Amino acid sequence: MTVPGSYGGAGLTDEFWAAAAQHRLVRPVCRACGSSFFPPLIACPHCVSEDWEYRPSSGRGTIYSCTVVHKAPSPEFEVPFSLAIVDLDDEGWGMLTTIVGTAERRCPEIGSAVEVTWRQAGGRTLPAFRPVGAR
Repeated sequence: MTVPGSYGGAGLTDEFWAAAAQHRLVRPVCRACGSSFFPPLIACPHCVSEDWEYRPSSGRGTIYSCTVVHKAPSPEFEVPFSLAIVDLDDEGWGMLTTIVGTAERRCPEIGSAVEVTWRQAGGRTLPAFRPVGAR
């Protein structure tokens, strides 16, 4: 699919949010070079092709970086919360996300295995990650 719309327009993210509402994690993958990337952009950041599509993600990854946020960006967020960059396994992409399922809302160790879970905020279903094995 060649992605319609302008930078930041709803056309770029509609499919992502529709999948999230069904508890499916997807990411953009360039048809020209095969690179996965996130967030969705008009053109692939690796080869500048505008021909990309959403593909399923494993939803499993590792913590690359993490911090605890004490001031909420909006009322839907209960503070403190853990904010992390998660590198997705074998897919070549990462995303900024919240971490849930940790004692006292602390960050897991860098390199810890995590898996996707889902939370509601601001009228949307958002991907979040939890340590593997946490419920």
